[in-house]
Order: sequence, then C-alpha cells, then structure tokens
Amino acid sequence: MKAKLILFAAIVLFLLAPGRLFADDELSLIRLKTDFNIWKVRLNRVDWVNEYRKLLWQDLEIRLPEYMDTELSESVSPYLKDALIKGIDSSEVKNYIKKWVAPEINREKQDVTISLDEKGKVVFDGIAFSGQEIDYEKAFYLIKEAFLQKEEDVRLPIKTIPPIITVKSDELVKKGITDLLATGETDYSGSPRNRRSNIRVGLNRYNGWVIPPKETVSVLKKLGAVNEYTGYLPELVIKGNKTIPEYGGGLCQVSTTVYRGVLFAGLPINKRRNHSYAVSYYDPQGLDATIYIPSPDLQFTNDTDNHILLQTAMINNKAYTNVYGTKIDRYVDLIGPWYYNYRNPPPPKVEYSDRLAPGKKEIVGVAHAGFEASWYRRISYADENKEDVIEHIYSKYQARPLYTIIGKSPASAPVASENGT
Repeated sequence: MKAKLILFAAIVLFLLAPGRLFADDELSLIRLKTDFNIWKVRLNRVDWVNEYRKLLWQDLEIRLPEYMDTELSESVSPYLKDALIKGIDSSEVKNYIKKWVAPEINREKQDVTISLDEKGKVVFDGIAFSGQEIDYEKAFYLIKEAFLQKEEDVRLPIKTIPPIITVKSDELVKKGITDLLATGETDYSGSPRNRRSNIRVGLNRYNGWVIPPKETVSVLKKLGAVNEYTGYLPELVIKGNKTIPEYGGGLCQVSTTVYRGVLFAGLPINKRRNHSYAVSYYDPQGLDATIYIPSPDLQFTNDTDNHILLQTAMINNKAYTNVYGTKIDRYVDLIGPWYYNYRNPPPPKVEYSDRLAPGKKEIVGVAHAGFEASWYRRISYADENKEDVIEHIYSKYQARPLYTIIGKSPASAPVASENGT
C-alpha cells in the first residue's frame, strides 16, 4: 500500500513539473511565425531535444522523489520499467526565443501626435507602435504541443499594449482620424545605398496620405513620375527576364509595405500582383505587391465610413506603413503560408552582345527556384450577424536561370544560348 502511495505521489509530481515532453517519432522542423516573420528551427541544430531516461508505470511516466529511501525504492521497482526517450526542454526553448526571436518582436509602446501645419499638411510627431512582448510560457506550451502532434507551424503568442494617438486637429478628428488600425512592415536589410535612397523617397510620397471614405485609390497614381528629376537613383529592377538598373529600383519595397498595412487593416484589395520571381526583401513570400509604371498597379478601397490616413517610416532596416482611422469591430488574421509546386531553376542562359567589350561578362539575372504560395485573409466581426470573410491570396513565382551577357568576339557562337554554351 505504501509503495502505491509513493507511486501516486511521483505521478502527481511529474504532472505538475514543467519542462519536458516526449514523443515516439521525431519532428525535424518547427516554424515560429508572426505576422511578418518566420523562423525555421531545425531541431537537429538546436539543443531543444535531448535523450533522457524515464520510468514508466502502466505506460505513464513518473518521477520518484529524491528523498525516497532505499527500502521504498526497492519496493516500487517491480512495478516500474525503464525507457530511453527524446524530450524537449523548456529552458532551452525559451532561451532560443529570447536570443533569436525576441529582439525582432519585443518593443516598447510608442505614441504619436498628429496635427496640421499652417498649409494644411499632416505633421507627425513620432510614430505609433503597439508595445509587444512574446508570451514565453504560452510559446513553450504551443511548441510543446506542436512537437507532440508533429505539427511544424507555431504562431507565437504576443502580448500587446496599444499606443496613445493624440490628434491636435479638429479637422482630422472630424474626418475620423482617431485610432491606429494596422501596421505594415517589410525588411530591406542588405539593400545598397541607391535602393535605400529610393525607398526613402518613395515612402515620403505616401506619408500623410488622407483617403476619403469609399474611395478606391491607385498607388501608382499617388507615386507620380519616377526619374532623376523626382529624386530617384538608378537601382536594380525586374524588367522582363532580366534584372537591370533603372531609376526608382526598390520602389516595390514601398508598395509591398503599403500593401501589408492596408491588408491588415482589412481594406479591400482591388489590384495586386506578386513579383515575377521570389525576392528575399519580401519574406515571408506571398505578401508582396510589385508596381511599375504604367502597370502593374496596387489599388485598394477605403471601405470604412471615415477617412483614413497613412504614415510611413524607415527605422533600423525596416519600412513601416501605419494606417489610421476610426476603429471598427472587425478583426484580421492571416493564415499561412503554404508553399508548393517547387521548380528548379532552368539551365543557365547566355546572351552575346556588342554592348560589352569582347569576353567581358555581366550577370543580369540570378538563378531562382519557382514555386507557388497561398495565404488566407480572414476578416471577422464582433457583430454575430456578419459572416466571416475568407480571401485567398495567391502568388506564383517563376523559376529563373542564371542569365549572363558576354561581350561578342569574332569567335562568339549564336546571339543567345539557353544551355550556356
């Protein structure tokens, strides 16, 4: 009887003790996700999963109290069996998240004051950001469940604190500019100087953009002319099957940032096209929006009953678009992504040209794998009489070859060759 009581106490201790999980089969990858980021964690490269021994009583893991004396230990031994299993450690998981994920997510709340100057131009003092902090306990629980259920995707739980929006303009208040509706975000890390300059100039075109209710707007129309006289520098753009310098290269970073802002605000998207091939600046793939005069364009509608206002900014290698307006009881969730139908890059392509000195090489296209991407936007309402709206966001990215131009020489072969010879 005493031995069974000890077993019962050990079972209770195990059930209350945090930190370990066991599974029969291994999971090789877990993807930690937020709205704008995905971290791929390959479990064979981190210390989350370790082998340890466990005691089983009727297929239930138990832990014997450390204070158990020798006599009691010997009395319960016949009821137990020993096993070697894999477990996931809470401290290792939390330490990983704090080191690699939290710096990208956690931030203090930032408030903004919005006013009009004497010319009627919108002036921002600061930029509004919700305070964010990962809930580490819940994150570990979700990762633990994913490990147990052999599910790869985990959406990280984030605790938020709303910013304070101060509007010092009766005109803007009457138009309904009172709340932060959503924030769009992209990461332009690694961009060269000209590209960064073009992003800055482009973002400024949309900073302070006031959009009336029920109006459909064109991002290209608002952007205006793109050339050296409007402040742009030459930088790489995707043009046909080549990537070459043109004035304004990098403006798709701007349009994608605007797109993500209005997407999370729940506004209808009337026109949007993804890039012809996947560009790393727009990870996670499938939420990009390319623009190029005169087409393709990004268009969306302010379907609310009040005006909306856009604020743009560049901070620490990230571009932001804030959408202000009057908060309504609708909520937006993005579900995904799903990547499928992968295609390897085609064989290298070579073009011979008189533009280059004989034998000189210029790479005008880097090899890219092709694939398709699907996200789903779910718009739900506090009003139970309104049904949820679920929209499919589909993108198809081409497989591209390594594309090289070589200066012609008398011995050059055909003008173009698909196999690189």
